[in-house]
Amino acid sequence: MNEEPRFSENIRGLRVGFTLLGGFAVRSATGEALFLPTAKIRLLAAYLALSPGQYQSRSKLCALFWEDRGAEQARASLRNALAAIRAVLGDHMVIANREAVMLDPNFVSTDVCELESLVARTPATEGAETARRLAAEFLEGLTGSGEELTEWIEFERTRCRNLSETLLAKTAEQLAESGEEAAAVALARQLVALDPFREKSHRLLMRLYARQGERSLAVAQFQRCRQLLADELGTEPSPQTVALADELSLEAKPTREARRPEVSPAPIQQEAARAADPDFRISIAVLPFLRPAEDADQSFLAEGLAEDLITELSRHKDFLVIARQSTLALGAGPRFAEDAAQALDVRYVLTGNLRRRGNDLSLGVQLIDSATHRTVWAERYARKLEEIFAVQDEIVSLIITAVDAEVRSSERERALRKPPGTMDAWELFHRGLWHAYNFSMDEIDAAEECFRRATELQPRFALGHAGLAQAAVVRIVWQMSDDVAATLEAGLAHARYAVALDGAHPYPHVMLGRLLTCQGELGLAHDHLRIATELNPSYAHAHYALAQVHIWSGQPVEALPCIDRAIRFSPRDPLLSMFMTVRSVCLFLMGDIAGAEAAARAAIARQARECWSRLGLAAALVESGRINEATAAVAEAKALLPNLSIASLDNLIGRMASAPRQRIIEVLQRAGLE
Repeated sequence: MNEEPRFSENIRGLRVGFTLLGGFAVRSATGEALFLPTAKIRLLAAYLALSPGQYQSRSKLCALFWEDRGAEQARASLRNALAAIRAVLGDHMVIANREAVMLDPNFVSTDVCELESLVARTPATEGAETARRLAAEFLEGLTGSGEELTEWIEFERTRCRNLSETLLAKTAEQLAESGEEAAAVALARQLVALDPFREKSHRLLMRLYARQGERSLAVAQFQRCRQLLADELGTEPSPQTVALADELSLEAKPTREARRPEVSPAPIQQEAARAADPDFRISIAVLPFLRPAEDADQSFLAEGLAEDLITELSRHKDFLVIARQSTLALGAGPRFAEDAAQALDVRYVLTGNLRRRGNDLSLGVQLIDSATHRTVWAERYARKLEEIFAVQDEIVSLIITAVDAEVRSSERERALRKPPGTMDAWELFHRGLWHAYNFSMDEIDAAEECFRRATELQPRFALGHAGLAQAAVVRIVWQMSDDVAATLEAGLAHARYAVALDGAHPYPHVMLGRLLTCQGELGLAHDHLRIATELNPSYAHAHYALAQVHIWSGQPVEALPCIDRAIRFSPRDPLLSMFMTVRSVCLFLMGDIAGAEAAARAAIARQARECWSRLGLAAALVESGRINEATAAVAEAKALLPNLSIASLDNLIGRMASAPRQRIIEVLQRAGLE
């Protein structure tokens, strides 16, 4: 009993901490700086520290760090480098055999792992200082000596930068909510510097400056944002940014002297051509994955992955995917993305590299927006060679799901930046989605206007009619309709027409399925949602809607895997708080009260101004015997939705199976919902 603490204390005393963000440094558990002798040895240590506990084959390390040397000389160099690492960090740090090496995970910590953990956590952060410290360039100042090592460094820099942006944004928003405006301002400035085109960051700064009474700084921030977008992208700020400027009593309209973006006749003609094309889709090319030309097996695998990705993307109705025959003729890897986008006239390029070293495979993937020259998503997958064919479908599915979510998010943000008069039906649809996902009366009015204008431009544009159906869903669920029956009838008409126009697109089926659920036609709803999942197996909203149908049918056990798939397929979805709320209801009805409470709290953390998650929390608290806490949760829900009552709730769940409906109503009555 007494030896275990001493063992743990010994472990702590032997640990070292790697700083990989903002440069490279290693410190002992007592804070002593440890110095590795050369840049290459520091890079090798960083490479191993990034995945402690994971064996790296010696052949892979030799090719990565000493590609210009013969096999024997490279292995000797690796042995010398590992000996230097042992000499500085301790023999206990390196675990090695004849074929592979790794750092012992019991003795290693890195700031990159800390960053990954904080981004995944809800709430996401522990403080402003932590977020600021972690928002630094990966291995800043260090460069690779060979092509493959350089690619690895650049890829990790992109990945870490994306993680840092996510953490800074969440932390700044949380600090602002808690009243720590000065700390939030500092993070928002850093966030703007990381990504100057992220209007949300500019808006956050504007709000924070105004709250501090620094209205002139808020004005200047708006003007900087407007000028930057005009100079670099040829667009104006989004309506939301301009509306915020108006709300803060800023001079939102440009002065006569202010520089306006010039729109040449060619882009106008292109917009007109797109507006006349009812089949316009998101254009994307999948480039060959970079690999050594002499490795025939690796070349076969890389081409197979690219072909699978092209095939799966082609199944998505919204994507116009360039054929494999056209992309094979182009260069492989991220550095050819811009040339490929121009040659193929596409907006997005999916590219990356596949490396094989002995029995280890590493796949790095990047999604690049050709209009802004930005990497909007990057991820790396590592597998053993013997596993690759067993998990190839899984990897392809993970990539497709991420690409689908990131592209749609990018399209919504892009539509917001367009001047209203220049938008085509496709852009109006995506701007309408952006408004719809804000779940307020003003925003749903704006969403309906966008969807309606899209159908006026293109009367047979199925997504425009499906968008009007989604607006009806929002009005019903968020109690924004004075006549639920009429709203439901109008929404069903648009959804059915959208399915008739384009039954091969999953989105109209999902909207029809959700409205049929509200109507109580659960069998028909299930049929349409099943079709949607067949058309796009990774469509999160289809699985979310299926979970609702199962709950309405009194089948929470069947609903749970559906909602878990929705969360897995779209972990950054605008409806993620609703996904988590549905998960809470599933667990509540299954009797897992602790799980239901955790899911409801996760939903609240994701979307602080959403009322249904608080009702889910109240239900779980009642079952836990914490009536006072449950009553407080109901009061918070009513503050967000003043007309909320058992009667108004029954408008939504009145056609649910009797047993779950009665149980939900009974616990909410006990929580004080009148």
